[in-house]
Amino acid sequence: MALSAHIDQAERFVYVLDHDAGLRSTLSEPDRSRARQHAVAAIADLPSGTWDPAEGPSAEVGLLVLRGLLIREVQVPEARCGELIGPGTLLRPLDDTAAGASMRHDVVWHVVEPARLALLDQHFLRVAAHWPALTTALVARATERAHDLAVMMSIHSLKRVDARLLAFFWHLADRHGKVTSDGVLIPLPLTHRQLALVVGAQRPSVTSALGQLADRGVVHRDAAGRWVLAGDQADELAPLGGVA
Repeated sequence: MALSAHIDQAERFVYVLDHDAGLRSTLSEPDRSRARQHAVAAIADLPSGTWDPAEGPSAEVGLLVLRGLLIREVQVPEARCGELIGPGTLLRPLDDTAAGASMRHDVVWHVVEPARLALLDQHFLRVAAHWPALTTALVARATERAHDLAVMMSIHSLKRVDARLLAFFWHLADRHGKVTSDGVLIPLPLTHRQLALVVGAQRPSVTSALGQLADRGVVHRDAAGRWVLAGDQADELAPLGGVA
């Protein structure tokens, strides 16, 4: 059957494999066709702005980002930092333990671009049990997110803000970059304030550093507000102390 009986016919849902190429690619063609019919999930759409997960939908396995862009901001006394989250990320935002932590911190979610989430519940988990590669891929997503956070910690340790920004842009290029005649296009129209949040700097410092990078011709914005990288990663980062 194409739909589980537990999903109300009036409820909005998606065939998850149609919207996540990474999960789809883990299956052989015959398995892909069969799994598609059963791997369905209800969806939640988030408008731009602040998001409070406690007031929204939840699911036992987690919330899979199908599209959009979010920032998870963690605030500690006199400091804050953000994690950039895009399609393919598996979230469990209600697991945040800020309230009971000895080190007081607050978590704030920002929806940068309108997002669509797939609610992976126990039905999806039972479906994945028939195709273990799906479960393995979701576990890998969690591991990949941890590795990404470690990279961002290293970027934050760079003393110069221009080095942090350039390293961050090249890190984004590995995941989202598209090679064009002008350079590597990063199709994420991040503002100066949002960049400051994810690289752990103040907005005025980011604005100044971006000006310096633009003067050097290594980073600029196109007409749509997207960032474009020029030059070679190692050649550009080495003078800034970004590579050994």
